Amino acid sequence: MANHFSGWFRMKRAIAWWIRLADVCKHKTVKLGSLVVGHIQHAERYLIKSALERCYPQEIKRLSEGREIKKSSSLKHLCPYLDDNSLLRVGGRLSESKLTVRNPVIIPGNHAVAKAIATEYHNTAHLGVELTLGLVRQKFWIVRARPLIKRIIRSYITCRKLFAKPRCQIMADLPQERVDSDKPPFTYVGIDVFGTFLVKVNRSEVKRYGCMFTCLVSRAVHIEMLYSLETESFINGFRRFISRRGHPDKVYSDNGTNFVGANAELKRALNELSRNEIEAYALRRNIDWHFNPPAASHMGGVWERMIGCARRVMEGFLVGPVKLTDDILETLFAEVESIINGRPLTKLSDDPRDPTPLTPNHLLLLRAGSTIPPGKFDKSDVFRRRWRHVQHLADQFWIKWVRMYLPELQKRIKWTERKTNTTVGDLVLLLEEHTPRNLWPLGIVVEAFEGRDGNVRSVRMRTKSTELVRPITKIVLLESAC
Repeated sequence: MANHFSGWFRMKRAIAWWIRLADVCKHKTVKLGSLVVGHIQHAERYLIKSALERCYPQEIKRLSEGREIKKSSSLKHLCPYLDDNSLLRVGGRLSESKLTVRNPVIIPGNHAVAKAIATEYHNTAHLGVELTLGLVRQKFWIVRARPLIKRIIRSYITCRKLFAKPRCQIMADLPQERVDSDKPPFTYVGIDVFGTFLVKVNRSEVKRYGCMFTCLVSRAVHIEMLYSLETESFINGFRRFISRRGHPDKVYSDNGTNFVGANAELKRALNELSRNEIEAYALRRNIDWHFNPPAASHMGGVWERMIGCARRVMEGFLVGPVKLTDDILETLFAEVESIINGRPLTKLSDDPRDPTPLTPNHLLLLRAGSTIPPGKFDKSDVFRRRWRHVQHLADQFWIKWVRMYLPELQKRIKWTERKTNTTVGDLVLLLEEHTPRNLWPLGIVVEAFEGRDGNVRSVRMRTKSTELVRPITKIVLLESAC
């Protein structure tokens, strides 16, 4: 039964021909000809009876002797009985019903007959589990039918196109850039752009944007105002950030042509940002710049979360008809930055003996320059020089950070199981959020990108018209190459 379509009917038809041949051999007067309904019904009863005798011999024997089946039998809750054709039927609570559904024939779920029946009913419209089960039970009661139907649905490409979920992989370990506590703030930075904001300039309104720089270790933020979404304006904002916060070693951002913005207009405008120019600028200044795969905003969740915080704070400021100017907007960004940096990184405690919660401002307001003087310090240094006092307080921040904040990053919130890797040659469906599912394009995986732990979380795929890089959360596996 390589092709499951109408498998149950083909099984009955094959047996019916043997029955027809047996009739011809037994009764010489019977002539060969086409099958009739009686032959198909006879074949159906024969197949079901064979399956029942193989799977439930003890139950059939006890019922044929007029005894009840054992309490340990898996059919006990169905109250089965034998009909005139020696077939097991459900003798449940619908005996007063006039519908045929009241006494369906019992089919063992682990037999090929059950698979053939469930497959034929499912093929009527490629329905879901419950609808397929409802159709089957009009005539048959398959034992443990739901797991069987689920396996059948998973085996069909058509059903996977309609119902399969996008791929996922176990949540990756945090990179060194998230847990390295011996570097100054903003050594490792995540960048994203948000907006737009309409600003009054003379008699016209122009668009302004915010560019948020998030420290991946201390979770501090720095916000710069962008006067446009041209690459030059973005680089100028990045230069202002470096002048105020120091030179970063590594920068992470969404793909250069696919920053996640507030609306479709921002996304279209960000396409003008030249990834090549940004990479060239970073290379000249020894900055290691990493771009996440397109459409993989969850890979930048550490800074995307801060964008959400900024939006909520700004909604509180921009209540009512507020007319923004460049001066007001820049001041607003500074105040939003201060509020976000004052948020607690650790849980608030009701115990007065516990220290105050850790915030990014505990470190930022004490930072004297782009580097921190080396060395270990203790409480006695508080009474010596002022810079040692500052250093002692900074060390206290990192001690609390390691003891109170870092352990909270240990657990995986979701994606806790390791899945089979996507491999080259897999047939996949590309998820497009604003397109009906039946219009999602098909693709073939041509390259799989492994992470540090050997797990694949992004792939390069070839569709009918182009090649793209996408995270595995944006693809649905239809057929594995393995």
